[in-house]
Amino acid sequence: MLWLAVLLALTLPGAAAEAAAPAEIDLETAPQALKLGPRARILEVSGGEPGVRDLIAGVRSADWRPSRQETLNFSFSDSAYWLRFRFTNSGDQTRRRLIVLGMPLHDYLDIHVVDSGHVARTVSTGDRRPFDSRPLAHSDFVMELSVPAGQARDVYMRLDTHDGLYDATPLWLLEDGVFFARAQKDLLLYGVYYGVLLALLAYNLLLFASLRERPFLLYGLYLAAFFVWNFTFRGYAFQFWWPDWPTLNNQMVAIAGSLIYVALTAFTNDFLELRRSAPRMRWLLFALTAVIGLTLLPALAGMYAFTFAMLIPAGILYLVFIYAMAWVLALRGNAPARIYVLAWSVLIVGAVLYYLRVLGWLPSNFVTENALQIGSGLECVLLAFGLAHKIHSLNQRQLDAEMSNAAFHKRLSLDLEAKVRERTMDLEAANARLQEMASTDELTGLSNRRRFNERFQEEYKRRQRSRAMLCFCILDIDHFKEYNDTYGHHAGDEVLQRVATLLSHHFRRAGDQLFRLGGEEFGVLLDAEAAEQAIDRVEAVRRALVEEGIPHRRAAEGVLTASFGLICARDYAAIYSTGRAYQEADDALYEAKSMGRNCLVFRLFDGGLDETGSRQAGQGLRT
Repeated sequence: MLWLAVLLALTLPGAAAEAAAPAEIDLETAPQALKLGPRARILEVSGGEPGVRDLIAGVRSADWRPSRQETLNFSFSDSAYWLRFRFTNSGDQTRRRLIVLGMPLHDYLDIHVVDSGHVARTVSTGDRRPFDSRPLAHSDFVMELSVPAGQARDVYMRLDTHDGLYDATPLWLLEDGVFFARAQKDLLLYGVYYGVLLALLAYNLLLFASLRERPFLLYGLYLAAFFVWNFTFRGYAFQFWWPDWPTLNNQMVAIAGSLIYVALTAFTNDFLELRRSAPRMRWLLFALTAVIGLTLLPALAGMYAFTFAMLIPAGILYLVFIYAMAWVLALRGNAPARIYVLAWSVLIVGAVLYYLRVLGWLPSNFVTENALQIGSGLECVLLAFGLAHKIHSLNQRQLDAEMSNAAFHKRLSLDLEAKVRERTMDLEAANARLQEMASTDELTGLSNRRRFNERFQEEYKRRQRSRAMLCFCILDIDHFKEYNDTYGHHAGDEVLQRVATLLSHHFRRAGDQLFRLGGEEFGVLLDAEAAEQAIDRVEAVRRALVEEGIPHRRAAEGVLTASFGLICARDYAAIYSTGRAYQEADDALYEAKSMGRNCLVFRLFDGGLDETGSRQAGQGLRT
């Protein structure tokens, strides 16, 4: 246990400050997040205590003492405690802050805001009052404080309990942004934490319903009890489940806390097979569980301080005993006990830290406040793993026999499946190659006419649905027959390949699609948002082909050229089918041929803005 002592030593507080707390807190210069514990002045009262107006008037003014704690912790006490703060504002505009008491289970909290000796506002809330008594609907207690420029406000806070049980009370002064950032972080962290618990709970209950193995049910009951206790302890149950029943909220902390031990005992007994492996220790465990169960009775009668004064030492004794018992069984070679020890090594540290914080022997900090969350999260996962391992071990012999009997048949089946899968993959690859060959022009590598018919129909429907512009161009190489007659068919094939390469270079957008429609004719589906953009792109290809300078003695220009017919349509009433669209582009192409070739003729269908035009040798013409 040396490592546990070291960890406990690391969480001990430093020396308390002896100096008196500062008299004032200036909101103009105060940091965004300020711990109010060290800045408070404290008055302990019991019996006939003075009211807030008596305190304002100076009654018992000599009894106020400076706080020596960053997180206020009064542990078990029959007294009530007054806290006093003075907030000023040296700035030139009103300053607003949030006073946050970060303990959801604090019984009674009365806050009085005093302006120039008069009580300007009073908030009476607490865990023993309905949830809607809180100024802000939050699991913690949050109150807004505004101080006008050049003024001051005194805040008197009275802390009291139902029967003398105080929880550690972290007290903060926060700007709105800091508070909401922390609130969102807490929601995220606890959302993940509770999500893990509920997922493990559902998983184990489903396994029980499927396998009918009792350990899964017992572990599920343990998880359910722990979830309800933690959800209540953190204030979320009061906020979301029973906001109008403060008594039930307080009782559930004790009830769920006791049920945790009962469910844990049942699970441990089954998981470690205590009836067989440790019968004497089993009865001692039952006796400790019965003592813990008896502590629930005073809680039901409203005696919470007595309940937790008994439950805390009994709980520590229980955890130490169950931990030692698991170690004994693990050293005897009990495989489930080894996993159990590992899981509880984490949780016991967290539980001990938590109980010592409640007793006031340790301060409240991130480690002690979240020790149960950190430890229990790891413990739940490890125990779930151990439970699965145990069930696996119990069924292993039967599974081994069945697997040995089925191994030969399985190997045959796997071999057959592998051969079938290999053959299927070969056939699929061959079919894919055939499909690719059937839809690709062998000479140019572009999609062929068959693929064009499929893709043109798909693109037409898609763009019609989205009211996008359809841009389609047909180009035909000028005097290609004469080129073949002059230079030979091999040279003609090379020209077709060069034209395909040129098109691929210019039409590289994601939405561009190229096709060889047949012979020397090519088709292009363009990705363009406007007709002018499509015209410019096609015209660039026409010029680039001329600049290629492919010799053609029988052409007027002396080089190879092409004619282009382009349509840009958004009016699908005019271009009512793919056949109509193709016909318009083809008509534009032949118009380009009739105009002397080496030019672009375009047609625009855009509602009432239908237009026809041409471009030739870099010149634009519209009619």
